[in-house]
Amino acid sequence: MKADAVVLAGRYNDGKLKEVSNEALEANIKIAGKPMVQYVLDALAKAKDVASIYLVGPVGELKRYENPRVTVVESGEDIMDNIRTGIQRCQTDFVLVLTSDIPLITPSVLDELMARFEATGADFCYPVCLKEDVERKYPGSKRTYARVKEGTFTGGNVFFAKKKIAEKAWPFLTLMVRHRKSPLKMASFLGWWLLLKIALGRAGIGEIEGRVITLLGIVPRAIPGAPPEIGVDVDKPADYELCSRVLSSGG
Repeated sequence: MKADAVVLAGRYNDGKLKEVSNEALEANIKIAGKPMVQYVLDALAKAKDVASIYLVGPVGELKRYENPRVTVVESGEDIMDNIRTGIQRCQTDFVLVLTSDIPLITPSVLDELMARFEATGADFCYPVCLKEDVERKYPGSKRTYARVKEGTFTGGNVFFAKKKIAEKAWPFLTLMVRHRKSPLKMASFLGWWLLLKIALGRAGIGEIEGRVITLLGIVPRAIPGAPPEIGVDVDKPADYELCSRVLSSGG
């Protein structure tokens, strides 16, 4: 199974990361001497099952990354426009979408995820990382977590989908992306009863997936226990410092 990849790199550096860098675009902020988007592109280039790579963002800021494997695509008005634009450019039946701010990702992490995605046979896969895994490997990392029956998780900054169901799944994708920092908001369209169970940590992953099947007619699968590298994104100075330490030490 081969999948084209879409890397989202359209966010301007006008938030908390201005404290650590004057780069106009967050994707271009250097960590341990290399732009953080370059770590993502390098991992994708070496992953076994990744075909073409579409880097979505301001062309003027990203043109330097273009090569025979990487095509830079001009960004739209918001992140959902960027996802749609990137997916439309993909030529494979399967699409992998990643943010550009996960510099700890590696080819082996991607290979593991792709194998797990394929094994599910699902229309849409969303990996989630166990809190204990993240905190064990990256002490001091501050993430947003949600508790379900199977454990306490943070969302990975990656998702995988069959291209043909992208339009059908668009309401779900929109919710997942726009509320990826707020698991409770992410679950709000599932219904108040299930939302309450999620808030209390009493909902199971299978129950949530079943509700999505009922509402949208697509088959989603969470990938629990995903590698913690995809759960650590850089959106504040503390994340920058953590990733700088890890990458500077070769970890």
